[in-house]
Amino acid sequence: MTGQVQDPTTSFPEKEAQLTRIVLLRHGAAGGSREALFISRTNVELLPEGEEQVKDAARRAAHWLESTGEVLVFSSPLLRAKTSAEIFCAALPSEVSTNEPSVVDDLIELDLGDWEGESYESLMKKDPERMKRHYENFVTSKAPGGEALADLAARVRPAMEAVRRKAAGRVAVVAAHAAVNRVIVCDALGAPLESFFRIELGLGSFCVIDYHAEAPLVRLLNG
Repeated sequence: MTGQVQDPTTSFPEKEAQLTRIVLLRHGAAGGSREALFISRTNVELLPEGEEQVKDAARRAAHWLESTGEVLVFSSPLLRAKTSAEIFCAALPSEVSTNEPSVVDDLIELDLGDWEGESYESLMKKDPERMKRHYENFVTSKAPGGEALADLAARVRPAMEAVRRKAAGRVAVVAAHAAVNRVIVCDALGAPLESFFRIELGLGSFCVIDYHAEAPLVRLLNG
């Protein structure tokens, strides 16, 4: 595959097994991004700057996708992710062939329940002790009416296994969200969910993960 450098320091037992490449895209800036609002299930549209972020990501990601045959495309059901997938594919060079994005419902963003539309600052003003307890136990704590990070991981993991099976031996673009993508990257790195906030994935950024059978190799973070 283009973009794959032969480097003996990255050798491991399953390295020569069938390679499946996942290009993991975070959607671009959307409604609420400018105000740093917590937006999870609200179906907001991409902002103009978000569209440009995704186009730029496609230009940066192109060499990871060239000469790989048809690229499969998967997306969260939310509009900002689906639109990002469509814009990303349209901005790729003409020689990169992609299908229409297939929606994967379980790649939807972490449900923030009653915190939807709030900001960190507004919630800290309302109940600082509740927020302190939440971030001390963020893997199992959840917003009222929402999901815990552990709940998110429990649905994202089998969803990504299904994506990898469908894309076996090929390349796939997966367009999703900050929390979803962080869980996928944590798993690829063998890092516990407690490492969630140690990974920064910017708006319109992408990661490249090569799966050699079940052995992941993280090629790029926050591209």
